[in-house]
Order: sequence, then structure tokens, then C-alpha cells
Amino acid sequence: MEHIRVTFVDRNTEIERQLPLDASLVEKVALEDSPSEWWLVAFERVLSHVGAAFPYALVAPRHTGQSLADSGPISAILLLSASRALPTNAKVSSFPQVVWCGVRRIGA
Repeated sequence: MEHIRVTFVDRNTEIERQLPLDASLVEKVALEDSPSEWWLVAFERVLSHVGAAFPYALVAPRHTGQSLADSGPISAILLLSASRALPTNAKVSSFPQVVWCGVRRIGA
């Protein structure tokens, strides 16, 4: 299984204090309102935000042509998820927190 590291977030000091945070790529998922390549990831430790625990997230590259498999750091979108099971007909707005972040692949 591949791993990524979330290295920074944009304008969210509560999340930023918990970084860097490693995660395993679990599976590709689709969101109804987004053509992006979304991945469900499992954090290696739970991320806390506004008193809630988030062991999972969805991550997608912000820019066309980039992939989480790229070797260098990329700019990405992070959606926090309390569960591995996604809502039926999931959309970006289905998730409680959306932030820009920096991500890079780790390991080989």
C-alpha cells in the first residue's frame, strides 16, 4: 500500500499544529460534483478538528495533470471524514472541512 504525508494546510492553524501526518492510500473514490482523482486515505493517527476525530480523509490534486503518485510535493484538496464509509451520492459539500494542503508520496 502506498503512503503520503500531509505537510501543510492553508489557513487552518488547528490542523496545521498536527502536521506532518502520514496516511495510507486506501482506494480511489468518486464524488458527484468533482471530476478530480479522489483517494480515500487512512491517517496513521487520528486528526482532531473542532472537537471531532477524523481517522480518514479524501485527498485530490488541485491541478490537472498531477497525481498523488507523483514523486515531488503537490498541492491538494483535503476533505475530512469520520468514517471509511462515504455518504451515498457524496459531494465535496458532504464533508465538514475542506482545505488546501501540501502532499507528497513517501516510501517506495
